[in-house]
Amino acid sequence: MDVDSTGGPQPFDVVITWVNGADPLWRAIRALHQGEVNQQQTLSTSNVEGRFRDNGELRYLLYSLRAFCTGFRRIFLVTAGQRPHFVDEFPEVELVDHRDFIAAEYLPTFSSRAIEASLHLIPGIAEHFVTFNDDVFLMRPADFADFFGALGCVVYLTDEALPASGDAQTLSGHNDALNARRWMLEHYGRSSVNRIMEHAPRGVRKSWMDKLERRHPQMFAEVREEKFRRSSGQSILANLYGDWCLSQGRGEVRSNQCAYLFTDALEQSPAQVAEFIAADVLGRKLSLCINDQGDDRELKRVPQALRMIMENLFTKVA
Repeated sequence: MDVDSTGGPQPFDVVITWVNGADPLWRAIRALHQGEVNQQQTLSTSNVEGRFRDNGELRYLLYSLRAFCTGFRRIFLVTAGQRPHFVDEFPEVELVDHRDFIAAEYLPTFSSRAIEASLHLIPGIAEHFVTFNDDVFLMRPADFADFFGALGCVVYLTDEALPASGDAQTLSGHNDALNARRWMLEHYGRSSVNRIMEHAPRGVRKSWMDKLERRHPQMFAEVREEKFRRSSGQSILANLYGDWCLSQGRGEVRSNQCAYLFTDALEQSPAQVAEFIAADVLGRKLSLCINDQGDDRELKRVPQALRMIMENLFTKVA
């Protein structure tokens, strides 16, 4: 068993990945690369509007970190050269451009997996850092132990069993989980994850990601080459890293600690969503993910419903 414990709570950084999918310049650059979407190799949901849409979540993620997260040094906000108009309200936020840590040969990229595969290369990042997608919000007090535990990695799992085979064209999360499990079995002869992972914050150790990359540089290079998500690609940070840590004796599993909704729920029943969060999530779950739909539908009510619910929630928390 290869165990390298943390030696107790350490200062950590927070890293958030964010894109404003409505930005005209960014959309023009994305359009230039549309021809690189290969229907046989690329996930059908890799280039839909729901993959890049900004519903205004980021401000409320930042509010949630202020309200609930203790022990972090600073927040790195990773963007494609974009700047949220309200970012000056949060002096703890430091903007990081993709060009600051991703090699020029891999840019531009429209794959979150490719971006996440290089987060440990952000200049000056702490040994311990916690990653958030911009649609994940903390819902209760959280600190170092919630993200790293006693062994260095906490893997949050659902009760949903990992299927024997996945629908790579509609369920990208299942596809990522299956790819990670198969890779672990091929390269290490074992996998410690047989359930779907939660959409949750993820604690990462820079030195461990460095070690994983030194051992498997080709895998990292292949993921970074993605312009859009490939059905055969690895979600290194969101799936494989946790399985690798567990299989090395460097992590622990926690179950059913996070809540998950689709934006469809906000579009159709915002009042019920508000009741659900108040009754079952706030103060009870580590985090809440409100994931955008994996399609091109326009959900007109979502930004307003999200704003109403989150303003009310964080007014009460404050």
